[in-house]
Amino acid sequence: MALKKTIAVLGPDGVYLSHCTWKRALGLLESGRAIRLNATTVRLKQTKKERIKKKHSIIAESKRICYICNTRIPEDEVATIDHIIPKSRDRRADTYENMRCCCNRCNNDKANMTLSEYVRHMISNRPLYDYISNKRLEYLKNFAKFYEEEFYAQKRTEEDTRPPYRSSYNKRRRRRR
Repeated sequence: MALKKTIAVLGPDGVYLSHCTWKRALGLLESGRAIRLNATTVRLKQTKKERIKKKHSIIAESKRICYICNTRIPEDEVATIDHIIPKSRDRRADTYENMRCCCNRCNNDKANMTLSEYVRHMISNRPLYDYISNKRLEYLKNFAKFYEEEFYAQKRTEEDTRPPYRSSYNKRRRRRR
């Protein structure tokens, strides 16, 4: 029976929070939400309060206007945060620049599609999206193309400059065998 290796998770201030699986820890590291301290410990970069504060600042910056349908979200409705590149597609997509204020209808409908996929979906099912103008669709199409090119170009340069993640861990592991 193989033992499950758990990783200690520390808060930004270095205080112990919990344990998690190595898969979850790897996800935190790849997304940039945590820093690896050693083989069994990671430290989060932000607290939950800081993440919530970031969400509220994104909503405030946009003045509660959905970036997809361009309508104002009433105060009595929940304004959601949409990732232009979904986190399910790229763990590194959980960045401030990749988040936009979005109404619940658009966010739920977009689901885990990229913005360019969602625009193509709206164009192919145009009668269902009559509340979005053709001018807005054209804007979103151009924005999605530009944004995705910039996002992946930036991620490629980060990968080129970043040292390999597990190199020292793999060397120690090979020596033990």
